[in-house]
Amino acid sequence: MLNSSHRLNVHYGGAEANVASILANLGHCVHFATKLPDSPLGDAAVRTLHANDVDTSQVLRGGSRIGVYYLESGDSLRYSKIIYDRLNSAIAEMDIGEWDFDKLFDGVTLFHITGITFALSEKWRQYGQKLIQEAFNRNIQISLDINFRPSMWTIGQAKSAISHVLPKISYCCANYLDARNFFDIDPSIARPGNMEICYQKINQRFPNIKALYATNRHVISTSDNSLQGIFWKDGQFIASKSYQLIPIVDRIGGGDAFAAGILHGILQNMNLEKTVDFAIAIALLKHTVKGDWIPISERYVLDWLKTPNGDVKR
Repeated sequence: MLNSSHRLNVHYGGAEANVASILANLGHCVHFATKLPDSPLGDAAVRTLHANDVDTSQVLRGGSRIGVYYLESGDSLRYSKIIYDRLNSAIAEMDIGEWDFDKLFDGVTLFHITGITFALSEKWRQYGQKLIQEAFNRNIQISLDINFRPSMWTIGQAKSAISHVLPKISYCCANYLDARNFFDIDPSIARPGNMEICYQKINQRFPNIKALYATNRHVISTSDNSLQGIFWKDGQFIASKSYQLIPIVDRIGGGDAFAAGILHGILQNMNLEKTVDFAIAIALLKHTVKGDWIPISERYVLDWLKTPNGDVKR
């Protein structure tokens, strides 16, 4: 636990960075935009992105510090816990005008952002809206992972910020709680086993949203979960089979891995079944490695789907 730790393992990541790294490993041309301090820690973060073939030409340098979070890894019945330390980070303190939007969005076909970025600071509630508006003005497809974190902001603050962008997005990661909290779907309807109806209702209200997706996770203990992927697109709904995860090495970033897999399937024009199977495979495999993301190729994922029993490949 953090209050008695004498050693920390360092991993570089973050919601959008995780999606960017996985998509780049899957063969996509990915650009990542943020602001990092001009320091050894900032250099290490950029180097990590470079190692994954992510373009960092829109990464600004400056500011006082890099945002940090600490993960207390649980075990058995002791839950894991995240402690955020992001106050006064370089990106939280930046001015959105530091980016030239024409350069930022030049050649971009898909823009991905999460609610965690909106929650960085009060300014970023408006900055997130501004970035989505600029992408929307350029006819760029917009992907939003709501990714609500109650330790960073309240439901009221999150809904106030995110409700403005919902009419502009094309793809959205939203689970049953998001359906309740951000799309005003009655809790009697918005339940884990009832997401097809939820997604239909969301699409009726926001016909601009072409695809919706999420994972269903059942937690038995910290090291024993079941995980299933769900995906709705163009009026069709599909769920993957449910997989048992025992033991779990590290679940952090599993949702980002699933999001990257869904976006990969959409960009590659995969059918619904292949897309959700591919996405849940990446999410499952992410649980087997430490850190926020997994460096994995499309071929590896497809091979794993043929033999997911953990046998040695010779």
